[in-house]
Amino acid sequence: MVVRDELLLIFDLTSTLLRAGVGVHDLIRGPLIELPTRVGRMATKSGHRVEDFLVGAQLAAAEAVTAAGGVQDFDIIDPITIDVKTGAFHVTDWNALEAVFRYAMHTSLQLQRPPLAHPTVLSIPPNLSPSTVDQLHRLLFERLLVPQVLVSTRPFFAAGAAGILSGIVVDIGYRGEGTEISAVHENQVVPAASGFRLADLDEGVCDDYCLYKILEADPTIEQQLLDAKTAASSSSSSSSGQPVTFAPGELANAMRRVVSDLKVQNAISFESPLLGSTITRLLQLGIQQAAGEGEEGEEGTLDVAKAIVEGKVDEIVRGGGGDAHKDDDEEGGKFVRVSNPYLPGTTATGTDPSSSATNTNTTLRIGPIRHRYLEPLFFPSVLACLAPTTPSSSSSSSSSSPSGGETLASRLFGTEYAKFAGPGATLSHAGLHEAVGVVLASVPDEGVRNAVSEAVVIVSSGRIANNRALGPALIPLLSPFRSDPSAGVYDPEGTAPSRTTRFAKTPHYFSSFKDRSGDWAVYLGACIMGKLLIGDASSKLFMSKQDYAAHGPAHYRLLEVI
Repeated sequence: MVVRDELLLIFDLTSTLLRAGVGVHDLIRGPLIELPTRVGRMATKSGHRVEDFLVGAQLAAAEAVTAAGGVQDFDIIDPITIDVKTGAFHVTDWNALEAVFRYAMHTSLQLQRPPLAHPTVLSIPPNLSPSTVDQLHRLLFERLLVPQVLVSTRPFFAAGAAGILSGIVVDIGYRGEGTEISAVHENQVVPAASGFRLADLDEGVCDDYCLYKILEADPTIEQQLLDAKTAASSSSSSSSGQPVTFAPGELANAMRRVVSDLKVQNAISFESPLLGSTITRLLQLGIQQAAGEGEEGEEGTLDVAKAIVEGKVDEIVRGGGGDAHKDDDEEGGKFVRVSNPYLPGTTATGTDPSSSATNTNTTLRIGPIRHRYLEPLFFPSVLACLAPTTPSSSSSSSSSSPSGGETLASRLFGTEYAKFAGPGATLSHAGLHEAVGVVLASVPDEGVRNAVSEAVVIVSSGRIANNRALGPALIPLLSPFRSDPSAGVYDPEGTAPSRTTRFAKTPHYFSSFKDRSGDWAVYLGACIMGKLLIGDASSKLFMSKQDYAAHGPAHYRLLEVI
């Protein structure tokens, strides 16, 4: 059967988000929709029908009515949950999940009912049980009525997007999803070395750590937010004249929007006093490589090892940093401005310091402390500051409220991070680089291990993998874990290593993915593999409606492994 590429239906499913799009063209485009899997079940409904659920814009409208003082007549449902102990993904409500898919297909993408002309590619988390994968096939064929299905895991598609056959795939989840590390060899996930999880490290904790450090460094930001809320409340007809305060969790949510704006603006790099001087210099070189600057090696990339051996590190760093922030805020780009979340009509970047008087409470001035955003991934122990403590145990006066009440961490997060402190603390002592080392050590065959250790791919559910400093920070920290004697290590005083672990990322010629190469990489890989494999009868990698009718939902297990 000949499959028309423009009819391919692509899904990338995580526990919090469904990305979807139609058509794989010569110029591959990014997903057309990003739909939260979180839904609302109407209070008077049983939840046995997909019509009982509010999805996407429907749920947003219902929540807006509730926020304006209306009655909440719906219950929030998360159809996919994660087992805290095992990290396994579980579908808790198949009707709700079907409602999400149907909304994506027929409301957002406006596909015909049924979508008989749309072969489907589905990317799933790597740790779903076989019975859950069976149920997904049943959902796609019996309920959604698609004609053909190619289902595989995120590491497979991530490697395809980066153009590698073997490597380590680091998948950083969104809030509550943790981080999972897998080894891929010759396009196949290595079972013995995959599924290693850092349950407490994900984009959510990095967001919260960053906002905590921002407020700790500049306590006036909290007052600016409160003043803006007061002004917005006084201008509203619903103002009651009562003193305006933050509801529990409200300050944290407002600051999360601030951190989100910083990520969208690519205003976060990586600077940490916990990094050694050599790693810091290599990090700066790697960031310049990502930006296409500095000394070029083969294929126009920065040859880090050559630059170090020839003593050009400081020269390149100085030369590349002169105009790097010429369009940023005052003091050489150390500070940026973002919109105050209580005054969303304002703009944020490139604010001239001379106009700061007009920007009081309209924008927030964020300092270089924001560059410590990635710190928890490599040094998880820093997250202990998020645990609630008594004011007397706080070592900094800026960490407690002016009235001497709750500490900053307690006011922001309540007891959410209590698990990070005390005798039963669950906080991991292994950073991301050390976890990758554990995965490499778990590969049983030395030849496979050497092949896998040659490349690292970083993807994410949210935007964290788009950070241009993440890959350059990870690569030099991996050198102690290379088992190949010929690989060498990053040594400023030594000779150039013959082989090094490289950061494999989405090629630049996928222009639609240039700024979203981290969080959209899995979707891109699904587009590429769908174009190559679906419709090719000799590939034996996809499942048709006829296969399903003849053999049932478990027939995919008889197909070639991908």
